[in-house]
Amino acid sequence: MKLNTRKCIALGLTAVLCLSGCGKKEASEVPSQTLPAESESSSVMMESSNPEESALVAEEIEEDDAPEGQVTSYLTGEYVDAAIGQKRPVAIMLSNVKDAVPQSGIEKASIVYEAPVEGGITRMMGLYEDYQDLEKIGSVRSARKYFVELALGHDAVYISYGHSKYAVKLLDNESTDNLDGVEGSGANVFYRTSDRVAPHNAYTSTEGILKGIETQGFDMNYPASYEGYFDFVHSGESTSYEGAAATTVKTGYVHNNPSFTYNEEDGLYYRSQFGDKQVDIETGNQLAFKNLVLQYCDYEMFGDGKSLDIDTKSGGKGKYIANGIAVDTTWTYDKETGIAHFFLEDGSELKMNPGKTYVGIILNENADKVEIS
Repeated sequence: MKLNTRKCIALGLTAVLCLSGCGKKEASEVPSQTLPAESESSSVMMESSNPEESALVAEEIEEDDAPEGQVTSYLTGEYVDAAIGQKRPVAIMLSNVKDAVPQSGIEKASIVYEAPVEGGITRMMGLYEDYQDLEKIGSVRSARKYFVELALGHDAVYISYGHSKYAVKLLDNESTDNLDGVEGSGANVFYRTSDRVAPHNAYTSTEGILKGIETQGFDMNYPASYEGYFDFVHSGESTSYEGAAATTVKTGYVHNNPSFTYNEEDGLYYRSQFGDKQVDIETGNQLAFKNLVLQYCDYEMFGDGKSLDIDTKSGGKGKYIANGIAVDTTWTYDKETGIAHFFLEDGSELKMNPGKTYVGIILNENADKVEIS
C-alpha cells in the first residue's frame, strides 16, 4: 500500500465500483500508463439489492490523514503544504568533483541520488519538491541516460547543463520534460558565476526554474494516477527492522570516498566526502539523511568505451539503512509505471522512515567495497 494513495470510493445500489488509481505518462521509451492493482487496505463488499439481501455497497475509504491544507509528500512521506506536495518535483544534475564542492542548494533536495560516471567520479541528482527562495543551485552538470530514467520514475522535470549523446533519445522523448542549458529549453534558466571556472560554474535558481517551466508549458500537476516511488510508514512513525549494526556506512566510491555517520540523537546519517564534512555552501549545514538506500546494478559500456550504461531496470539486490540498522533488500522495476519497488528478504515491500533519502547506485562488481559497521 502506498501511503499517498488518494481516496477509493465505492457507492451504489448495484455493483458499481469507482476507483482513482495511479500510473505514469505515456512514452515510447518510457513505459505507458496503467492503473495499479487495488490497494491491499481497500476492500469493497457488495450485497444484492434483494430485500432479503440488503441493497448495500459497503465501503472502506483509504484517506491521507494529513492535517488540513497538507498532504503526504511523495518524496519524503512527511506532511507538506498541498501546494508543494501536489506539484511535480524537479530533478537537478549536480557536479560532485573536488572543484565543484561544496554545492549550493543541495541541502534542500528531498532525495539525493549518487551514481558513477566516466573516470570513476560520481555525479549527483537532487530531487526537489520545495525549491522556493533558492538563488543558487548547483553547479549543474550534464545528463546521463540512467539518471533520466531514475528521474522519470518520480515524474520529475529533468534539469541539466548539457548531456551525454547516449541520453539524447530519452531526453527527446515526448514524455520527458527537461530543461537543458545547451538547448533552447534552458534559455533564461541558468547563469554562470565568476567564483569557479567552467564547467563548474553553471547554476540555476527558483526564478530560472519557474521561467523555464512556464516557457516550455510543462504541466506541473501529478497525473491523477501517480502512485509515488517509495513506500513510507506514516508520518511520525519509524521503522523497526532487525539487522546488522550500521553506525558507519561507506559506499565504496573511490574518487570521493564518501561515508555516513549515524547520530542516534536525531536518527540521521551525516555525510562526508573528500576527507571532510559535505556541506551546502549556502547554509553551512552538513548533508544528513533519514534513509540510506543502496541499489546494486549491472552495467555495460557504451560504444565509446568510457561511458557507462547502468541498468536501472533489471532488478537486483541492495541495502536499506536506517535507525542504526542495515537490512538486505531486493528491487524490481515495473515497466508499466517506470517505478522501482524495494522488498525485504521475506518478500514484503520495504517501508521507509519519513524524511530525506540518499540513494547510492552501486555497481555489482563493486559491492564488496561497501563497508557497513
